[in-house]
Amino acid sequence: MKTLGASYLFHEARNGHRGLDLARSTLFDCILLDYNLPDMTGFEVLAELRRHQGPSAPVVIFTGEGNESLAVEAMKLGAHDYLPKAQLRPDTLARAIANAIEKSSLQRKLADAQQNLEHLALYDALTGLGNRNLFHRELARAIAVAKRHETSFPLLVMDLDKFKAANDEFGHEAGDAILTAVGFRLQGISRAADAYFRQGGDEFTAILEAGSDGKVAAQRILEVVAQPVTFGPHVLDVRVSIGVAIYPTDGANAAAIVHAADRAMYEAKKLDVGWAAVGG
Repeated sequence: MKTLGASYLFHEARNGHRGLDLARSTLFDCILLDYNLPDMTGFEVLAELRRHQGPSAPVVIFTGEGNESLAVEAMKLGAHDYLPKAQLRPDTLARAIANAIEKSSLQRKLADAQQNLEHLALYDALTGLGNRNLFHRELARAIAVAKRHETSFPLLVMDLDKFKAANDEFGHEAGDAILTAVGFRLQGISRAADAYFRQGGDEFTAILEAGSDGKVAAQRILEVVAQPVTFGPHVLDVRVSIGVAIYPTDGANAAAIVHAADRAMYEAKKLDVGWAAVGG
């Protein structure tokens, strides 16, 4: 172990394999890597770090004088910076380490921000369920899988009853409370292979596991959604109308199956029967 000023504590490994062992067992802020090692090249160490750890501590690679081409290649492989050995002094090393750590931190923040944006693009912020974008993507995937394996799956379209009345009487916060409760309840009954979505407003959909009984699922949803929602001193009545359609029996493509389930849902709402399936 060596210290550089008062800022860094160094762990030294004299070959690549020992360095990899240290990297796998210790959480480092930065890894300094020589290209010329007794048992392997710096590129091989870098490849192993990325293969087994994914994004790890930032790497600064040391190169000999005139080996800038190796440095460029190392950067392509994931190194954050390089330092020719002729420039290896305490001040230049400290600066390279600080720059690599800062660059790595910025990259992580950018990656987190990108992940958050992608999440916002696919998930409903109020309920935590997938949104319309994710629904269409997952429906296309479910249809592709069903075609490949010659299976079927139920699609459910759901619309809350009396939602507008609650909104008008108690305000949008009451509506949000209802939507949040419904989203939580749907997640609570969802099996691993089921997927529930909020399409927007008070409309929800579900793509159920292949071979599931859509009618049984609809009855289960009716029961769990029907539990009252408490909003301040008020107890809000929640009900839902559900349409059930089966792919490919009731529709041979995404538009057709959604239309069939939608028609069944409006039939259930008109007859006030809770749920209805295509064909009865």
